[in-house]
Amino acid sequence: MNYDMKRSGAYIQNLRAQKGYTQNELAKAINIDQSFLSRIEAGQKGCSVDMFIQLSEFLHISLDALILGMEPEVFRESERRRHLKADIAELIDQLAQLTAQL
Repeated sequence: MNYDMKRSGAYIQNLRAQKGYTQNELAKAINIDQSFLSRIEAGQKGCSVDMFIQLSEFLHISLDALILGMEPEVFRESERRRHLKADIAELIDQLAQLTAQL
């Protein structure tokens, strides 16, 4: 899983709204302009490491969740599914090879 500005920005926007903050309130809390926060939430701008840390502390969320744009459990589940799909594909290939040998 890689950093995706759009996914991360949407996640930040959702967290902000869930916690009842306006863009202006959050922007003031982390010392940035509201228009810059708007571009982050829209996925047009990325965050610096320092900004991620500020957002993490203010929104009480882990850094990996902010950077990946999802809760760690969701990330682990998607990784588990990706590995499972790869394992299934490998088994199908092995079965095809065995079938061909028969």
